[in-house]
Amino acid sequence: MAHPQEVRAQLRRLYIEGMPLSGAAVSSGVNYDSARQWKAAAKAKGDCWDAARAAYRISESGIDDLNKQLVEDFARQVITTTRELETAAIPAQAKAQLLAQLADAYAKFSKAFSRVNPQFSGLSVALDTLKTIADHLAKKDPAALRVLQEHLEDIGAVLGKRYG
Repeated sequence: MAHPQEVRAQLRRLYIEGMPLSGAAVSSGVNYDSARQWKAAAKAKGDCWDAARAAYRISESGIDDLNKQLVEDFARQVITTTRELETAAIPAQAKAQLLAQLADAYAKFSKAFSRVNPQFSGLSVALDTLKTIADHLAKKDPAALRVLQEHLEDIGAVLGKRYG
């Protein structure tokens, strides 16, 4: 079924303003696959909806708020993954290794981000220290790493308040 240009424009606007593509599709009365195709076709013609979305986000909230949101989004993903690992049915050593890798990814993200936004350099150092501790415990004392894991969310909150 062909949709009028107004529907395509509405879907694009909703997506750029921050709604997920699936939500924009439902709100516009369009099948999700059609929405994906429209987005891909627009990009092929030089209209990148993701770039427009990023520009809109920056213009609405300012670069500092956007930077803060990026860090919060990544931290939320780390916390969610940590919680999933708590209940995962995998050997303790594998959990410890995955937690160390997660801490490494978080530290690398923070370090890279601090280059863009110097306000986060203190957070980067703190997270790198936490990564060093997790790496050490993964190799020397996996049981201690499991105990530390229970406190990571609280530690992250304290670091966020101190450096964020």
